[in-house]
Parts: sequence; structure tokens; C-alpha cells
Amino acid sequence: MKHLITRTLTALTLVVVGLAMAARAQSASVIKVNIPFEFNFGKQTFPAGEYTLAQPRQHFLVLRDSRGQAIAQAFTGGIDSATPVTATKLKFDYSEGQHRLTEVWQQQDSSGERLYQAKSRTNFAKQRSTEARETAEGSRP
Repeated sequence: MKHLITRTLTALTLVVVGLAMAARAQSASVIKVNIPFEFNFGKQTFPAGEYTLAQPRQHFLVLRDSRGQAIAQAFTGGIDSATPVTATKLKFDYSEGQHRLTEVWQQQDSSGERLYQAKSRTNFAKQRSTEARETAEGSRP
């Protein structure tokens, strides 16, 4: 009987700890932010405003508008820092007159997420090989 009570208490403790960890992971994966400038997220451009970034699974971010509607999504890669960041922050690159979201860091974490840069069609076309052009263009018999 004593053994059964010990096992039951151990199982309940594990369930409570597991639920607490899951709740922390879910709450830590949502960031509310007011972005004061137009910015690019993936291949799309968005106006300044209030947004939410959610990470429903590892290496995947969803951008939501102020109404909570999912408006864009992007794959990410993990990045690490030697020390945990002191505050949640988003890093933007600025080039050619545009801000592009590049990194997302959450307070007290030493790992963050780097958004993969969307390749433009122009860059892809420039990188096509001669063989690919010939195949795509066809040839005469």
C-alpha cells in the first residue's frame, strides 16, 4: 500500500512539473511588439503597428496583426549567445530603404531565432546555370 501511494505521488508530481514546463514554454513563445516603422517579414512588407510573434514549433515563426490574425509565417534557424539576453528584442537589418526582421531574442534566453532571408526571383534568375537556361529555353531539333 505504501509503495502504491509513493508511486502515485511521484506520478502526480511529474505531471504537475510537466504541465508547468509546458505552460512556461507556451507563454515564452509569444512576443507582443509595437514596430514603429514599415518592415519586411519573409517576402512581405508590413506597415508600422502592433504585432505578435508566435513560435508554435521550433524554428517557425508566425506574425499576427493587432487582431490576432496570422498574416505571415517564416522558417528560422537557431542562434546562440554566450550569455542570456537581458531583454526581449527584435533585430532588424536596414538596407535599400527597408527594414527587414532578422533575429528574435527572448529575455533570459541564450538562444534566439534567425529568420531565413527570402531570396528574390532576380537573384535566383542570375544564379541559373547555362544548362538550366538551355533546358528551360528548349532547343531546336
